[in-house]
Amino acid sequence: MRPLRKQRISSLLRAEIARVILVELRDPRIGIVSVLSVEPTEDLKEAKVFVSILGSEAEQRTALRGLEAARGFIQSHVGRECKLRETPLLRFILDDSIRRQMEMEERIRQVRAEDEAAHEEVTSAMDDPREDASTREDTGDEPRAENGADGAE
Repeated sequence: MRPLRKQRISSLLRAEIARVILVELRDPRIGIVSVLSVEPTEDLKEAKVFVSILGSEAEQRTALRGLEAARGFIQSHVGRECKLRETPLLRFILDDSIRRQMEMEERIRQVRAEDEAAHEEVTSAMDDPREDASTREDTGDEPRAENGADGAE
């Protein structure tokens, strides 16, 4: 199949599956589901539907089971609306890339906070007021000359 045709079919399937899930399904197990992408096979007999589901892992598993149970219903609507020669068999796959991205962003925030705290610590240690010649007390200690010519022979 040509790449452009496959891309158009993928986009069409994604939009229709998302519409059916959002508008047509009444299953209480299925919460907030986003259809991220659809990858049909070359012969259009099957299609992987990558979904993101909002909620805990238990809620995600429950919603995925609900989608699997509603697969026939979704396929029949897709077949009617998309007007393809054959309706692909849909396989729902949980895509946790959004969760992984959020975890990675949190780790980056933590490392940045630790780095800033360490930087502040180093900066505050270096910012001790340095004495200049006008504020130094006269202790009577004169710096010794390096060459040993300090007048005491």
